[in-house]
Parts: sequence; structure tokens; C-alpha cells
Amino acid sequence: MAILASAIEVGSVRALIPVCVELVKGGHSLFIERRGHFNIEPIKELTSSLVDLPQDENDLGQFIRDKNIKVVLFSVNVHDPRPLRIARIAQSLGVQTVHLLDYWNGYRARMELDGEEVFYPTRYLVPDEYARQKALEEEIPLELIRVMGQPAFADGEANYKTASQQTNPLAGLADNNCNIIMFASEPVAHDQGSSLQNLNYRGYTENAALQLLVNALKIMEGAFIAVVLPHPREDAEALETQWKRCGGASYGMIKKGLRGRDLLPFVQGVAGMASTLLYEAWLVGKPVLSIQPSLRNDSLRVLAKKEGIMFIDQYSQAEEKIVQWLSGLVGLPLHQPQTELERHKQAPIKIAEVVFRMAEEKMK
Repeated sequence: MAILASAIEVGSVRALIPVCVELVKGGHSLFIERRGHFNIEPIKELTSSLVDLPQDENDLGQFIRDKNIKVVLFSVNVHDPRPLRIARIAQSLGVQTVHLLDYWNGYRARMELDGEEVFYPTRYLVPDEYARQKALEEEIPLELIRVMGQPAFADGEANYKTASQQTNPLAGLADNNCNIIMFASEPVAHDQGSSLQNLNYRGYTENAALQLLVNALKIMEGAFIAVVLPHPREDAEALETQWKRCGGASYGMIKKGLRGRDLLPFVQGVAGMASTLLYEAWLVGKPVLSIQPSLRNDSLRVLAKKEGIMFIDQYSQAEEKIVQWLSGLVGLPLHQPQTELERHKQAPIKIAEVVFRMAEEKMK
């Protein structure tokens, strides 16, 4: 009896990693496709589980039979349909499938990413009740959905404490009279398009959010600088060019090669659009600003529901609101971690238990 895991893009991989670690710790036979972000972010505990799966679908089906795969654990994101293709093949062979949602959007779209009819896994795991309701609205059947938390946030509080004890990677970027904020960028134009001609257009791009931020930083007259982090899939050089076009060179810089969660103890607040990092920052008690002017996609409004997050979805008075948020950061004490964090702490173990229980039932 074995379990096969598949995810390609960064958010999906980071959601699967803690569950895979729990499965390995439990002594379960696990195969993980060596592809995508699993290659970029190696995890020692999972090295022996990584395999190169066949690309041909017939050969992949044979692999699933030969290895006695009983459950496929997968996570689909916005670009690569490979995990979905694996799940479809597995289901056609009578193998149970478990989809793990890493973020609050595209509930049905992920199950259609390969251009075929909507796929219904055996279980569709979501992070919270909000995601459960949105999945239902997008016609994911109620009996498939389970609220389990998001495993990538399980160690959020512990990581914050560990990072705070390390050398400050941002030391020297600002003098004592200047505060540092972080901006978590995303390749919005690349992912959802830059105009109404694109079906999934958000109503804005990263360029619009950056410009509003720079305009507000100018108003603050040097009281803040921004450290802009490119998304792992983002072209950092193109982002830096755009930052300069916005006039941002005098108010901050692009920083490559740093992981945002490790910077949280060293910044006054975290701004961005709809990045997962904004949610994690809120969980550990950091002030958060979401800049999404003219937002058209309601599934990206999850941050608007969180108390203490400033959410901007209109151009009107956007700069004034950003200035208000920045002004409120000065001398602000660290908030306590959110109680919501507790659900995520338990997610890796609970999801691993679900997967293994399904595999055992398949053996009967």
C-alpha cells in the first residue's frame, strides 16, 4: 500500500510539504513527484520519497498499479495541470483522490485546469468555513468538502519566534528614524491578465498596487521605506524596472532571495495584494494592508473579512487610506497571534490521518 503526492506551484507544494512529512514520520510508503517547487525547496525528510514519474499517461497508470497506490494527495494551483492529470488517471483506476486547497480562490477552476469537465476528487480539503461556503457556491459537492486548515501555516508562530532570534537580514537598510514595511508582490498580470479581455482579470495588476504604495510613501516624506519581495514565479528584473518607473527607487528596493515569513519580525507591517504571505502575517499579529483597486474577483476578498486588515478595493481615497495605515504603524506594539492559527497548527497531522485512513479502507 502506498500514497502518491503531486503539486507543482509554490503555494501548493508548501501546503503539501507538512502533510508529506507527517506521512513519512508515520512510516507510510510515500511517492512524491520530483517536479516544480519540490525541486526548488528541498526538504530533508522527503528526499527519499521524491521520484521521477513517467510522462506518458499509460506509463503513469502502470506506475500507479505497480506501486500499489491507494490514495493520490494533490494540490492544483493556477498554471500547471499536471497534478490534476495524475488525479484523473488515478481515479480511472479506482484510486481515491484527495485535493488540498492552498488558498481562497478558484475552487472549481482548479478542477478544470486541464480543459476537461470538472473533476470531483474523493475529498476536497479546505482551510476554513469561509472556503467551504465559497466551494459550495462554485458547485463543489457538500459531501466531498472537509474543513481541515492550511498546513503551510502550521509552524507560522514557531517560525516567527525562530526568525526573530536570527540576525536581522534588513539591518542597515534604514536609519533609526525610518520604519520598514514589506510589500509581497505577485505576477498578477501574468496570471490573470491586464485588461477586461482576459476572463480572469482581477481589475488591477501589480503595477497599479505598486504605484499607489509609492504615492503614499512620497506623502510620508521618508518616514518609511518598502522592501519589495518578488513572488517565486515572478520576473524580479521586470519588477525592479516597474518599481523604478513608479518612482519607488527613492522609497525602497527589490530584495531577491529572501523568504517573506523570515522577515516578519523585522518589519512594521506587511502590504501586498492577495498574497498568502499577507494572511500569514495577519495570523502572527502583524498589521496588514491589501491593495486591490477595482477588484472584480470576489474570491480574493477573503482578507477583507479579517478584523484588523486594511482592505482597499477602490481607487477613490486609496492613497489617503494607505497613508492612514502607515501612520498607524509608528510605535504600534506587536499584536497577539490570531486564534485562527490553532486550526492550522493541527492541519498536517489531521490531513495525514485522513489520507492514511482512506488508504487503509481501500485495502479492505
